[in-house]
Amino acid sequence: MSRQEFLQRLRAALTGEVPGSVVEENIRYYDEYISTEMKMGSGEEEVIASIGDPRLIAKTIIEVGGNTGSSAENEYYYDSYSGQSKNVYEEQDSSRHRGVHYINLNKWYWKLLGVAVFILFFFLMASIVTGIFSLLMPLMGPILLVLLIFWFIRGMKR
Repeated sequence: MSRQEFLQRLRAALTGEVPGSVVEENIRYYDEYISTEMKMGSGEEEVIASIGDPRLIAKTIIEVGGNTGSSAENEYYYDSYSGQSKNVYEEQDSSRHRGVHYINLNKWYWKLLGVAVFILFFFLMASIVTGIFSLLMPLMGPILLVLLIFWFIRGMKR
């Protein structure tokens, strides 16, 4: 596969799935990566073969968060050399993000965890309220009896 064919397949797989700036940033990254490797003596097809399938790369970019918006903080590319997805702007200013780990809470399992925590909280509150009532119920009979006696005595004095 040629460089142009690789870049066209990558662009086609990303278009409509992520913002245009993410598409262009990844196309630019892979174009520069292929050029750099070729300057170091590797053949074009050898470099492209080592990168991998452009559809797999696009799928990884989309899953990692390329589709979360056009914010600079959410633009990612797939670095096939290290096998990791990286933030576009983290490379340019790594000191700004040093020691900070971002978690994408838009995944289905985070939403499921949120619902489960909410349900557990509801049941915990219900258990506390019913526990308080179960402790007070044995005392309610005598308290109501005393109140009834006071009400009856006050009523007789009038």
